[in-house]
Amino acid sequence: MEKALQNYIEELKSDVASLVYSDGDGVSFEDKFTEYCIEVFESIGKSEGARVLSYIHPNNQGGIDWKINGYCLKDQFKDENNKTYFETLDLFITSFRNDSFEYNIPKDEYTKSLNQIKRFINSSLKRHIDYIDHSHTELNELIKIIGKQGKDFDRINVYFLINGFSNHDKENLEINDKSVFVHTWDVSRLFKINETNSVHEPIEVEFEKFSKEGKGLQCLQIPNIDEMYDCYLAIIPGEVLANLYKEFSNELLESNVRAFLGQAGKFNKGIRDTIRTKPQMFLPYNNGITATAEYVETKLVDGQMVITKLNDFQIVNGGQTTASLYHTQKKYKEADLSKIFVQMKLTVIKDTEQKNIEVPNISRFANSQNKVSELDLSSNNPYFVHIENLSRKKYVVNPENRNQSLLWFFERANGQYRETLNKQTTSQQKKFKEQNPSHLKFVKSDIAKFINLWELEPHFVSQGSQKNFIHFTKKINILVSKNKFPGENFYKKLIANAILFKSINKLFGRKNVDAIGDTNLKSFTVAYTLSYFHYLTNNRLDLWKIYESQKVDYVLMDHLKKLLFFVYENLINEANNSLISEYAKRETSWIKLKQIPYNNDLINILSGYLISSEEKEEREKEKEIDSANVESGVFLVSEIQKIGLKFWDGFRIYIDKEKSVDFNWDIAFDLVNKLRNNKNLSTREINFGKKVLELVQEKPELIDEVRALSKLMETEIIEVKFIYDKLLLLSKDEWNRIIDVANQTKIFNGLELANVKSVQISLLKRENIKEQALIKAFESLKKLKKFGINM
Repeated sequence: MEKALQNYIEELKSDVASLVYSDGDGVSFEDKFTEYCIEVFESIGKSEGARVLSYIHPNNQGGIDWKINGYCLKDQFKDENNKTYFETLDLFITSFRNDSFEYNIPKDEYTKSLNQIKRFINSSLKRHIDYIDHSHTELNELIKIIGKQGKDFDRINVYFLINGFSNHDKENLEINDKSVFVHTWDVSRLFKINETNSVHEPIEVEFEKFSKEGKGLQCLQIPNIDEMYDCYLAIIPGEVLANLYKEFSNELLESNVRAFLGQAGKFNKGIRDTIRTKPQMFLPYNNGITATAEYVETKLVDGQMVITKLNDFQIVNGGQTTASLYHTQKKYKEADLSKIFVQMKLTVIKDTEQKNIEVPNISRFANSQNKVSELDLSSNNPYFVHIENLSRKKYVVNPENRNQSLLWFFERANGQYRETLNKQTTSQQKKFKEQNPSHLKFVKSDIAKFINLWELEPHFVSQGSQKNFIHFTKKINILVSKNKFPGENFYKKLIANAILFKSINKLFGRKNVDAIGDTNLKSFTVAYTLSYFHYLTNNRLDLWKIYESQKVDYVLMDHLKKLLFFVYENLINEANNSLISEYAKRETSWIKLKQIPYNNDLINILSGYLISSEEKEEREKEKEIDSANVESGVFLVSEIQKIGLKFWDGFRIYIDKEKSVDFNWDIAFDLVNKLRNNKNLSTREINFGKKVLELVQEKPELIDEVRALSKLMETEIIEVKFIYDKLLLLSKDEWNRIIDVANQTKIFNGLELANVKSVQISLLKRENIKEQALIKAFESLKKLKKFGINM
């Protein structure tokens, strides 16, 4: 087995174990593997809004009659009678073995699992399942919807999730004359997505199967202009486009960046009317579609070039045209697509590295209707870049060991955590994991979730990570356009809300152990509870204190648990026998909850945890602190110290040994002496250290090689950035108390007190501070512990 795949399997094991650990003992590994896969699907736009819903119904012989592990109802529409229905039903079934992630699933086991989900679909469609206990609220409502909608689903997908390998042929199921598409996802398929860091899974289209004559798609290749791409022009029959949409739905439309907007808008209504009344004029009336692909196969048929296969086919402009063809044909039986043809400009990006750059450009410049923002198409939104920079430098205390510093690792791009880890040696990896624990890793969709809950929008959060993220980016793009970026204040608010969310999530409990109710409703209940808490306390919770302590104390947890029960009962009662996953998405549901009086006056009960209305206003008006230069300087010195005295002494020897290395030995000698004698580093030495650290980042294997050259003993490392962040958290009142106690007790000598005051002023003004001044001030403040001042 190749090393990269083996590494991924180990990482997959760790990620699933981490998900189990975060929820506590008793959690099902199978459920958490399902959750892991669903998160992967969310990231690639595969089954947006999917959720874990696990249930096994036994048969009379003690085996399994039917089984389900998750579901997703999507592509919601209203018909002429204003009746709501779902276009797509996704169901998940999982085969999970605790003992191995490297097994090959036998054919009989593969077929047996598919038959279990087949029996669930069949029984639900026929409305035969009426025996599930009423406590399984979400499952009962799902079964009702499947039975009620019946054959009206345009497509039913079964996602078969396997924590091993499958080499069995893809097969589709026929249930009540309904085609059910089976998508097998095993470790190798998950690995491929992980390796490519893709935002979608490539769609492969065999045009020979879609065209009536089976010849493929006639095309004209544009003369070669650039080696980076090929370009083709083609005319696609309307029936082919409609069938493509029927099978692939919104996955075809540039990775779900734009879903179908419906036919109510002026633009799409015009397409619909042309299809119905003047199909022969569709070609001259319509602008056609712009598409991209990574690879194209062509051949000559009767002297004419035809496209037979496209890999990673994406419609980047013309998605509304494509969807309208399908929906109009479905809705109006008289619609004749045989007379409709659509022009297509196809660009095949041959350079895979350029693909991720140019495909968004093609999309951006091709779109005139339904404009897509440049920032929406970019993973390099400067707003997230700022958060990433903050997350790499803002040390927090470990609540379990307050002498240890930790970092919340923001993974701005998929796989950043893994890539950072893989660049390091084994010993470095251990230290990295200690300081950047995986349970403190967060991604862009997490930021959208935590902040939208703080801003009292749980109904958006309940719509799924992708829709919630799009809503969030619309808000932040306005800020970016005004050059307003997140700073310390925002970061503290973000992390404090992350801690609150994780705490409430844990309070809900675990399936079959201590859950307060149906764990399938957990995500909605937690989201609504956190927003409801912020609503009841008028957003006055002192988030700064939660950020500082990195935990929620037992008094606050007790009230949050009571609130969790209240919200859970409310969601069940108010949903009124409808699917709670749909009920929670509506703004009216959130408005209803806010209108229901809560028995306890939390503003009075929790007054000690809240800031005043005046302070709240001040914080809202407070400009984001931009201490980037000062903080970067402290961070750089801290990184120079953290790599260790043994390394710097070894690097001095390495310079002398490797004559080709372009580094100054004298500076290295001075830097070692400064570190040995606990002296402040000069600008010259800091710049030297920065240059060396950049080299090490490119060649991490150098660290152990260089350290081996030194005979010095490693000294204790004092993380000056951690000290800086801790002192920065002290309020004006806390500093005043420190100075008062110091003056009254005379615990500091004159120079010591002067240094403490100097550090306080520099922190207040965000001025540069020498590292030894910070370290000595911190040591001085530790003396105040016996007076009730804890650092």
